[in-house]
Order: sequence, then C-alpha cells, then structure tokens
Amino acid sequence: MSLITSVYPQNNGFTRNPILVSISAPRLATYKVYANNVLMFTGNGMGDFTVNISEILETAFGETIAPAGNAMLLMFNQFNNYTNVTFEVNTTTEDTETIYLVAWKGGINKADYRYFRSNNTDIFTAKFKNYSGNFFFTTRTYGWTISIKETELEPLAFIMPLIAGEEQGHINVRETVTGEIVQIAGAPGALMALNMEAVRKHFFVQYGVIANLFDIMDPYHAGRIACRIAIEEAPGAQERCAVRFLNSFGVYERIDLVGKATIQMAGNQDEESIYQTYDEGTDSFTKKRNRVPIGHTYRIETGAKRNDELAFIQDMLASDSIYLVLPDQEIKVIPSFEQSDRAYRQTEPESMKITFKPVEDDSNMSPKRTKYGTVRPRIFTSVFSEQFN
Repeated sequence: MSLITSVYPQNNGFTRNPILVSISAPRLATYKVYANNVLMFTGNGMGDFTVNISEILETAFGETIAPAGNAMLLMFNQFNNYTNVTFEVNTTTEDTETIYLVAWKGGINKADYRYFRSNNTDIFTAKFKNYSGNFFFTTRTYGWTISIKETELEPLAFIMPLIAGEEQGHINVRETVTGEIVQIAGAPGALMALNMEAVRKHFFVQYGVIANLFDIMDPYHAGRIACRIAIEEAPGAQERCAVRFLNSFGVYERIDLVGKATIQMAGNQDEESIYQTYDEGTDSFTKKRNRVPIGHTYRIETGAKRNDELAFIQDMLASDSIYLVLPDQEIKVIPSFEQSDRAYRQTEPESMKITFKPVEDDSNMSPKRTKYGTVRPRIFTSVFSEQFN
C-alpha cells in the first residue's frame, strides 16, 4: 500500500473555509505546510486522516491595503490577499507526495461551500476564474449585472486571465453608447482592480460621453459579454457619508449612506482615573484625575435600500475592517445595529439604523487640520501673482 493524498478545493481556496488535505499513509507520515516557501507547520499522522490547513494559512497574510491610483488598472500589494501553498508528505519508507494550491483571504457561506463540494467544484472555478460571467470579487451580487451608485465607486477586484500565447492577460471594456472598446492588460493570475472612475474618464476624454453602462467582454470568446457594470445616479441628499469595508471575499467595497448622521460624545471615566493627593495647607486629601478619553458614537440611518442592498449591508456589518468615510475624515469603526424586522419578500424600500463606534478613544484634543495647514490660504491658485491674494 502506497502513500495517497488529495485536497479540496484542488487549486484555489479561501482560508475562512476548510482547506482539507486527506492522507492515507500505511506508515508514520510527516507533513509540512509552506506558504510562499516559508514553513508554517509540521505534523505527523498514520493511517487515514484529514488535515484542515486553512487556519494555519490565515496567519500568512498581511493587512489588506486597498489599491490606489488614477490608472484604469490598479494592482494589489501581492501576497496580502493570497499565498502560494506547498503541502509535503513524507513517510519513513521515503514515499513522498506534494500538493500545490493558492490560498486566498476570505470565505463563502457554509451553504455555498457544501454545494460546491458536493458538486466537486469550488467558488473559483464557478465564479472568479469563470470569465464567461461575473468574475469580480464583489458581494453586491452573484448575477451578471453589477449595479453601483456613482458615490459607491471603488476599484473592482478580479484575477487577471491567462491568455494562451500572450505574455500578459487582458480584459476588454466596451462602452455601450459608442460601442468603443478599451483593452486593459496586466500580469496573468495576479489580483488586479478595475478602476471604474478612470474608465469613465477615459471614455469622456476620448469620445465626449459620460458613460454609465459598460460591458466586460469574455476574454476567451470574441464578441461575447461576460458581465455588465451599470453606474447609477446617486439620490440627492442633504447629508451623506459612506462606509468602506473588507467584504467576505477579502477586498474593500463601499456603501453610500444618505441618512442623517448624529454624534454622541461620552467620557470613558472610571474610578481608577480618580486619585487622592495630600494637601499640607489644609491637612486633608483632595481629589485629582488623569485626562479622560472622550469617545464619539456615530448613528446613521441608511436611507431607503433595496433587498439586495440590505444584504450587502449585512456583509458590511459582519466585516472585520470597516471605515466610516465622512466629508472631512475617515475613521476606523466597529458597527452595531438595532434589531429590526424586514419583509422576506420586499415590496418597498426599507432602511436600517446603524451605530458606528470608533476603535480608539482619545484624551488629547487638537483642532482639525485644514487643507492649507497653518498658513494663510490663497484665494487664487499659484499661477496668479501675490497681488491677487
């Protein structure tokens, strides 16, 4: 009887779902788990056993940093979102098996995991590397049309396809009014992001159209549409803010909140911050205290949301990295929400009340920084002489 190994999922898997390596070893076997050639774990076993290596690999990731820039194609800091995994098994009789796969930060729900496993496939084969459909790392929708409000535009992450016979992969974006196409190329297999603000600007500068509807073409079948991106007009509102969060697939997305925001201040004072000192003049004790941290709590009503938008908000509420984007600052926060009922089959838009508490309280208060710093602001730009200012 020889050493036998297998893994599910086979080529790509999320680390917040099980990555299961099954081993059948007639003698004592030693297995090693490597992430980007760095040894992460060593273990032993004999007989038929299964090892879940997902939690081991979760520790290999750095902090996800949203890609930034003005180009149409943006690149992630590689290996913060995925790692190349090597799983080696050796027995005392020198039988050896090696398994290779790519582990990605993120996960899918348990029902979907069971579905894909029972059908001997996975989310990467069905979605992220299926370039005949919606292959973006978005939790807005699973369908082929991705609707995004213009105030919610955030680079859309995807895996650059490998095109046979070409050194670089590419996707084609077609603007539906003019029918014009722009090709966007990058390193195949890498995690990239499509910057829709830059794509809109390209079609405006080149063809004079304010584009709102784009077809993402299938890179393997000429003329076939893979998915569609529709940019919606944002509703007018006296007050609005946004939330940027790490979605279930491990990339940042944005939600626009148009409801009224309120701020509640609270001092985090406890008995330990108050102490007594002796006053020789009166031969008595007086109370003193250390500086008290002041916290701010933000309460926001989401405004009217469709059922799919409410589901998107649920992904935000479960996120482990959330930023409240206000007109003058961006704050890392922890959300909570009031328990509320909503119709299972929605007949009208509904709203939610969400509370955001910053992850830090501060006892030091300083004036807000201004655009011009501490100097007197210019009235006109630097192309004018000082007499205009």
